[in-house]
Amino acid sequence: MKSILLCLCLAVFGIVGCSTTGTGNVAGKSNATSLFDGQTLDGWIQIPTNSWTVTNGAIASLGLARGVAYTANDYSHYRLMFTMRHVSGNKDHQACVLIFCTRPKAGEKPLDALGGIQFQVPNGGHWDYRKGHNNGGKGEFTNLTTNKVDVHQWSQVEILVDAAKGTARMAVAQPPGSQAVEVLDFNVPDAGKTGPIALQMHNKGLFDEYKDVSIEVNPKADRLITTGQ
Repeated sequence: MKSILLCLCLAVFGIVGCSTTGTGNVAGKSNATSLFDGQTLDGWIQIPTNSWTVTNGAIASLGLARGVAYTANDYSHYRLMFTMRHVSGNKDHQACVLIFCTRPKAGEKPLDALGGIQFQVPNGGHWDYRKGHNNGGKGEFTNLTTNKVDVHQWSQVEILVDAAKGTARMAVAQPPGSQAVEVLDFNVPDAGKTGPIALQMHNKGLFDEYKDVSIEVNPKADRLITTGQ
């Protein structure tokens, strides 16, 4: 009942669409736009090439090698929304999303994980891949809950990012459409930078799926909208 009421409230204010199945549209009626058409990887660049595909309407990693799929455009202040699940891994690792990334330059070797800040979805692990760091980011991240959700089930994820401030906040709802819980905060002013957003395949043998990927640039509401607070 709570999840239905939350969806109705969000819909009334034109903020975001909801789904209780993990396959609904989360682009909503604000100025959010889709980053994934559900059929092709248009607008995404892969390292290595052909290491991601589209399966049943989801961006899916093929487990071929460590690498990323990153956006063709750069972003600074935005709300990223998507649903995801971790299918399997051998060896296993959480699914990962990278922000504050460095776009590869032609003729130069890309930085590992694009030198970005890693949010492990949905349960809030993290890593700092910036040049000169490459560590867990002690003191940079705040884990806000000890509760864990089932990574193999669909979760809805909201990440609110502001490069000018060097901040990012992540909230997770399971099942999608239910009230989300804030899971992870990042706050390092010097780390903020305009750049692509990336899905990371941490290592060979990982299979993750992402659907309903949308972005709201310069969000109207500078807060997490899925937590209902």
